[in-house]
Amino acid sequence: MVFDKIENYRLYTQLSPQIAKALKIAAETDFEEIADGKYTIDSDELYYLVQRYKTAPVTDKLEAHKKYIDIQFLVKGPERIGYGYGNELKQAIAYDEHKDIGFLYADKDTTFLNMTHGNFAVLWPDDAHMPGRQIDKPLDVLKIVFKIRV
Repeated sequence: MVFDKIENYRLYTQLSPQIAKALKIAAETDFEEIADGKYTIDSDELYYLVQRYKTAPVTDKLEAHKKYIDIQFLVKGPERIGYGYGNELKQAIAYDEHKDIGFLYADKDTTFLNMTHGNFAVLWPDDAHMPGRQIDKPLDVLKIVFKIRV
């Protein structure tokens, strides 16, 4: 996992051309003017989701993907994100190949990071995560999730 501020995105452009493209878009786009929904950049190889929602309490499950890397970019509002090593966690809900998502139980080693305006996290398929969690109380956020096919 990578966790940083978007102004430092150039430090991570060597990870892959698609990650570089996504981070550049994140750094240069005014997402507050874009409606919620899915936006395709490079067919199903690279796209992003604009999401507005209210943060929720911490749960006992983390999500994991096999086909896509997530870049979660927080545009507005604070949120907590949980993180764990997917290969070390017990299965909670079986992986759904069509939706590219499965759920794993959080454990004592689950780590939580507080994201604020301008933070991003790059999450590889082995990086189980619990996005959208409240820090102190439910608050509105605007987040962009880039999906990059591995």
